[in-house]
Amino acid sequence: MALQLDLQKSARSLRLSLDKAGVAQTVKAELIFDMDVSGSFEHEHEEGTTSKLIARLVPYGMELDPDGQMDVFTFSDGRHTVTHVGTVTPDDCEDYIVRKVVGRVIGWNGGTDYSYVLERNLQHFGWLPASPEAGGFLSRFLGRPKTPEVRAKKRSIVIFVTDGENSTSDHVRTTRILEESEQRGDQVYFLFVGACEHDVDFGFLRTIAARFKNTGVVIIRDLDAFVELSDEQLNAQLLGPELIAWLKA
Repeated sequence: MALQLDLQKSARSLRLSLDKAGVAQTVKAELIFDMDVSGSFEHEHEEGTTSKLIARLVPYGMELDPDGQMDVFTFSDGRHTVTHVGTVTPDDCEDYIVRKVVGRVIGWNGGTDYSYVLERNLQHFGWLPASPEAGGFLSRFLGRPKTPEVRAKKRSIVIFVTDGENSTSDHVRTTRILEESEQRGDQVYFLFVGACEHDVDFGFLRTIAARFKNTGVVIIRDLDAFVELSDEQLNAQLLGPELIAWLKA
């Protein structure tokens, strides 16, 4: 990776930014990184730009996540494309997307739906029961349905990266999932990152960010430049007032 990082230094810089904002060191939240693997994002994945991005976000896991890591999910269009790739840690972040995602995950070079991965995130954090699986042969033979798995509820942050709008048919479902999450009082903050240098307005992301108090949006027009920002500059863009308020609540 051409980008040289001192992750410990970056974590200290993040801690300083959080201290200045009044976020106590005891504040923790599980971290998830959602990565769009639709066809239009292929170049940025293959050339390593998104690997650099995830490496720049590893200090957020180091500082905020109780386990010092981030869970990584990929998605394109449809429920079946949502993939839990695993976790990313300081020791495993170099070229992460190139090594573990490019050409390897279900849905690679597909379309774009937001709702299915968001639903999976909420299940992963315990705010929704997991969808019951088919179960083994004996369970099916005896007609015993598998009980949905329910995880312990965890205060959590989702960093969701996409280079384009979701399909129009997915707007209603995405809105419903976020609305129901807010109504339940789920302790989850969704930070949507729209990364595209082309003429993509990200109007839907702007709409849901304005509508839901636990949803923010950051628009990046030059991802190559963004991953080269100083720690202070990067934190200033990601740590918006709403996210800071959520962390302090």
